[in-house]
Amino acid sequence: GGGVLCIPAVSFGMPRTSSSISEGRFPIWLVFLPFALVGIVNVARAPSHAPVVSRRQLALQRSRQKPPDSGWAAVETSRSSAALSSEEATRIALEKGSQRVRAAAAAVSSPVRGVVTAEALDAVLPKGAVVWLTFSNAAYLHFAQNFYLSCAAVGRAHQLAIAALDPPSLSSWAGLGVPVLNFSVFGDASDFRGIGADQARFRRMGAMKVAAFLSLLRRGRPVLCSDVDTVWLADPEPFLRSRAAAADIAVTSDCLSREADANKRGDSRRFDPKGVWFCGHNPQNLYGVTFNTGVLFLNPTPRTLTLAERWHAKLVAPTDDWHLEDQRAFNMLVTEAFYPVVAAPPAAETGEIVLAANRSLWLMPLPAGLFCGGHTFFVQQSGERRGCLNVHITFTEGNMSRTRPWQTCPRPVPQVHITFTEGGVHGKLWRLREAGLWGLEPEQYYDEGRYLSFRPPPVPAGPLPAARVEPYDECVARVARGGAPPAGAVGWWSPPGSESRCVKEVRQYDDKEGLHGVTIQEAIAHSPRLQAHLRMADRYLVALRDGMAAAWLLNRTFVFPQFACLCDRSEWPDVMPTCRLENSDLEFPFRCPLNFLLNVHFMQGIENGLQGRRGLPYREHSFLTHPWLSRRLRESRTEVRFRSDAPSAAAPGLVELPRGATDAEVLAALGPGTVAAGSAVIMLSEAEDVLGGFEDAATGAYVRSLLDQKVLYGSWCCSRTNFHRPGATAFYTKPAELPLGVRATAVREARSWRLPLKREF
Repeated sequence: GGGVLCIPAVSFGMPRTSSSISEGRFPIWLVFLPFALVGIVNVARAPSHAPVVSRRQLALQRSRQKPPDSGWAAVETSRSSAALSSEEATRIALEKGSQRVRAAAAAVSSPVRGVVTAEALDAVLPKGAVVWLTFSNAAYLHFAQNFYLSCAAVGRAHQLAIAALDPPSLSSWAGLGVPVLNFSVFGDASDFRGIGADQARFRRMGAMKVAAFLSLLRRGRPVLCSDVDTVWLADPEPFLRSRAAAADIAVTSDCLSREADANKRGDSRRFDPKGVWFCGHNPQNLYGVTFNTGVLFLNPTPRTLTLAERWHAKLVAPTDDWHLEDQRAFNMLVTEAFYPVVAAPPAAETGEIVLAANRSLWLMPLPAGLFCGGHTFFVQQSGERRGCLNVHITFTEGNMSRTRPWQTCPRPVPQVHITFTEGGVHGKLWRLREAGLWGLEPEQYYDEGRYLSFRPPPVPAGPLPAARVEPYDECVARVARGGAPPAGAVGWWSPPGSESRCVKEVRQYDDKEGLHGVTIQEAIAHSPRLQAHLRMADRYLVALRDGMAAAWLLNRTFVFPQFACLCDRSEWPDVMPTCRLENSDLEFPFRCPLNFLLNVHFMQGIENGLQGRRGLPYREHSFLTHPWLSRRLRESRTEVRFRSDAPSAAAPGLVELPRGATDAEVLAALGPGTVAAGSAVIMLSEAEDVLGGFEDAATGAYVRSLLDQKVLYGSWCCSRTNFHRPGATAFYTKPAELPLGVRATAVREARSWRLPLKREF
């Protein structure tokens, strides 16, 4: 029999419900939702000594600074490189995206276009063909367009239908020649910020989603339904037809471990056979299941139809359950009499299909290593594909409250589902860009412009910090013997005196306000990995201060490097003290998303500047290695190194600057009129404490203000529930201010090696 592959609708920037809702507690994400949305180096053969430049010439150079290039580069300075940080940038992305979608749709051989009915769609598709389904409203049209392009890239656009939830999106998709189902009676074109005031509205949207794929299931049509905040990396149908054909429904989960997910026999020494939090869907498990309706594959069996009809009825029925929405309703239904988990007859040996919904449904939890959630893909895999068919970008990093054995926790994954992502819509979009999965850029995005980046400070060599502090009694005995601390207990990350300081690890507890966990001070004291993470984060911010200041001085678009992290993030304190989300496969150090260091959604607007002065456009770390990058940007590059003493001879292929170079020296060596100015990309070999200040005090004060307001702050979270409380968060150290004016000049003149700047009297 055929099956329906159902890709759930857009999550509209909302986290999927978890046990906090199951337990009747207020979901803390609602408090923050309004705020969250929102090969060869071309050697520029510059001499090791900069040209002699007068102060008047320097001032003239500054006044003549122009945007990086004409064309798109001029636009990027104020819009696009801020990752859709303004309505105008969104408009541009939609305009370009529409052109690409229209071209992709025109290349698809489809007998139906525009507004269609389920009957018409069923009539023209070959028998047994899967309908790929997603949902769109106007606010998330750019995500829907990106989703469409990913379906086209894997060769399945001819099977895709968009269910439009409002008149603007209905009109847009019909105009693009894409088959669109009319569910615009829902009528909500908003981005669903402030949904906490009207949860019933979100529930009604869920009912529309279920009704959409029900209309296809009733015609015997298999459906693949997914959220628009997913990206398809490969065609999942071969897998689904071979492995999920016997299931009624296949659904993704929030499982954070490929190893736990594959442990169908329960014989892993690492995992308890009774259950694994977030992966408790294997045979014999007694707790821990977390299904995510971000991706659904539905075969049109009688059992599937019964479940779907019950699901729809539950969503449209009057209820006093303020937290009820489509994903939670699905979990409530399928986990009836779910434990202990029993393998379904067709897969009794493999355990891939289990009995659900009071043993009335054959349900397949889709493999976490193929249908990848946000944490698996963006954190554990650092944005690398590694066999993922799909990625799903759900809302909040680690938005997972612990469930009890008798409770269920709804949630996402052969695609990427952008789950576990901070920063709302902007955070999701940034994750896609970091992974090279955003397809709506203008053609010139990878062709034009001038850029600057740097290599970040490396994690020091040697033993890495241990998962926990040395046991207290063992520490006391060691200190009494005069022994050395064990490897990983004390190192470059440790506070002074740690060799002889013994710390008792405090178990997590409920404070007088009912908040669970430990204070941030206790967390830091008990977690060597968190200590190391905070130390590295402080170094990274110093490097960003200097690297971004240099990019602004040279009027170049800044490209963020990718940083190494030593501690995961989570809104649930189980991340402490090991810095690893419980039951995840994370290894240390890991190349982390930028939002582990900065509030990327607060950087919006830095490209526009302040008080009428120019800003600083920026790009994601993957930009300089993107396969679409033009040959000019790949090959036209200059390496810049900093050193304390003057080089004995000009090193070929390098520009060398004194450590502690001032703005005047940076402009003299790399600015207009220099060989390096003609390079498309300047790469600083390092950026941590390499600048000595701004001799132009007014410019220095402005750059500092710009970076302070938009970039140079961040935090780690969380050691305690109710994470917005200061006691649960560690704030990174703000970098010191660079010297300005005569203080910067004094820094330059105090060095043994300085670039000669001719004075004029």
